[in-house]
This record gives sequence, C-alpha cells and structure tokens, in this order.
Amino acid sequence: RHGLVVYASWNGATDVSTWRVLGGATATALHPVATSRSTGFETSIATGRYAYIAVQALDAERHVLGQSATQGAG
Repeated sequence: RHGLVVYASWNGATDVSTWRVLGGATATALHPVATSRSTGFETSIATGRYAYIAVQALDAERHVLGQSATQGAG
C-alpha cells in the first residue's frame, strides 16, 4: 500500500503556520490524517492513501484560515 504526498502552498499568505490534510473514503466523510509545519512557499506532506483529500491552512493557534476544494486522489 503506497501513500500519497500532498503539496500545499498559498501564494502570499504569511500567517499559515501549519497545513492539515483531511482524507476519507468519500468526499463528505473527511477526517484529519496528517499535519505539517509550513516550510516556506511549498510544503510536502506524506500521508496514507485515501480516495478523497482536502488541505486546511492553520494559523499559529490552529484556527482554520482556509480549505482547499475536496479532490479525488485516484
């Protein structure tokens, strides 16, 4: 079973502290599966394999700043 590597970036956002990956078997049943500190312009995040994923940008207090659209992960 191979995992996924998710790449997260938010052009111009300086208050993103952490990225949280949501994954699940359906687009409406996502749950947190991985987190990573923001490492600059683009952050790579290794995770397991899920049918659907989305990524949330979190600030230093772990408040959600925004969330990507849910995508099928193949």
